[in-house]
Amino acid sequence: MLLVVALVTGALATFAPPTASGDDIAEVRARAQAATQDLADAEARLGEISEDISTTQHQTDVARQAIGGLRSQVQEIAVQQYIRPTDVYLMGGDLTRLARADALARIVTHGDTDALDAYQGAREDLAAASAHLEALQAEQTEAIADLEARQDDLQAELARLEEVERQRRAAEEAARRQAAALAAAAAAAAAVDAPPADTGGSGGGGGTPPPSGGGITCPVPSATFVDTWGAPRAGHTHQGVDMMAVEGAPVYAPASGTVEHRAVGLGGLSFFLYGDNGDTYFGTHMSGYAGGGHVAAGTLIGYVGQTGNAGTPHLHFEIWPGGGAAVNPYPATAAACL
Repeated sequence: MLLVVALVTGALATFAPPTASGDDIAEVRARAQAATQDLADAEARLGEISEDISTTQHQTDVARQAIGGLRSQVQEIAVQQYIRPTDVYLMGGDLTRLARADALARIVTHGDTDALDAYQGAREDLAAASAHLEALQAEQTEAIADLEARQDDLQAELARLEEVERQRRAAEEAARRQAAALAAAAAAAAAVDAPPADTGGSGGGGGTPPPSGGGITCPVPSATFVDTWGAPRAGHTHQGVDMMAVEGAPVYAPASGTVEHRAVGLGGLSFFLYGDNGDTYFGTHMSGYAGGGHVAAGTLIGYVGQTGNAGTPHLHFEIWPGGGAAVNPYPATAAACL
């Protein structure tokens, strides 16, 4: 029997599953994290440009309205300038009428100057705003192209990260099976030399649960993310953390509580988790749903996607303490995931 154990042990010892080293995983994750930061910076830049475009568009609208309101006055000035000499000629030598006409001309001329100045100023404002708007629109086109390139770069890095993580999980599983086989062989050998004893052993467990920290369980363990709380977006500021991952990556319950799945206007497929601790957790842009109802922390509840207004696969994740206003989820998410 000891010979059998030795042969099994030798065979298992020669098995070395291919895997990426710890340094390789750290390097790939660092590149993915850097690509995530680049994407966040590109999104912020595009958001700022969009805000500038809205402001400049308003300025052009105001200038156009001003020009429209002054146009009739300017046209009236042109008519007055054309007929005024004729009026004076028709007045003849009546000094009283000439004096009145002269006084009226001074009043009208002063008013004409104000109207003409205002009209010219409005035209200059419109020209400047229009030129600025054209430049911003060109910059927006460039920023969109840059954003799309950053999205492609990030997806490539996330795919590499997913592969090395897959290799790591495969190596861990192979090592676990190897250890189990060695333990079984050793137990079988010991059983030959000693009577069986009731040791009351324990049962096995499932897969590795998502890491926990900061009071929550990591929603997307394979994700990379940076702190973008308050970053400019088109028409609003960012109120969550964007957990970038490959399409279909698992999403886990960040806490124990009741999960509701439903779609929302901008986010698409979403989950609302009403925590047993009184806090509410929200995630959106998912590609599909998994477990619902009352769940334990770490339960699979969905999959990463890009539904709604997402440009690239990720989970937009928010935390609402006590079910109230959202707070920056980055510190708690980083403590749980990084």
